[in-house]
Amino acid sequence: MAKKRQTGTKKHIKKALAQLLTEKKFEDITISDLTRTAGINRGTFYLHYLDKHDMMRQLQEGMETELFNILQQEDLIKYPDLAIQATLDYLVKDLDFIAAIAKTSHITFSKSIKDFVFQLIASSPDWKDKIRDHYDVPQEYALEVYLASAESLITYWINQGAKKSTAEMAEIVLKVLFLNRTQPEKETKQDH
Repeated sequence: MAKKRQTGTKKHIKKALAQLLTEKKFEDITISDLTRTAGINRGTFYLHYLDKHDMMRQLQEGMETELFNILQQEDLIKYPDLAIQATLDYLVKDLDFIAAIAKTSHITFSKSIKDFVFQLIASSPDWKDKIRDHYDVPQEYALEVYLASAESLITYWINQGAKKSTAEMAEIVLKVLFLNRTQPEKETKQDH
């Protein structure tokens, strides 16, 4: 029961943070703002976090853990299109929070997305050659352009309110990242 209550409290704090980030900069948000908006007392906040910076660190670590858990699923790592869509599904599930943190400099959302995309492509044996050959520039520059493109697309989509479906957005990302569609063919009714 205590674990459930603890998780509920953290969700309230996270929701309060997302709301407050739409109103003011992270630097201007106080613990009192967070606790008042979350409907908890200061002592409860300090049971979970040392301060607001620790809160942001823990929230970012939680997000990164979830993103990298997607890559641990064997069926997803084999199919970049499925992994990208699973990532977008995860992001859209918590869109208010993700949109709020994507705009703050106190959480490195763009780096998290770039790291995720790097892990995704690093599973392909010839990824370095593909990227270098596509851009025809030294490999480290080509990789930066590649990762920045993916991050920029996803951040733009989030900032626009995720108006395109995750399937549509995954298709856009796949095209820009010139990843082959490797999703297994879906069975049709005739296959049965």
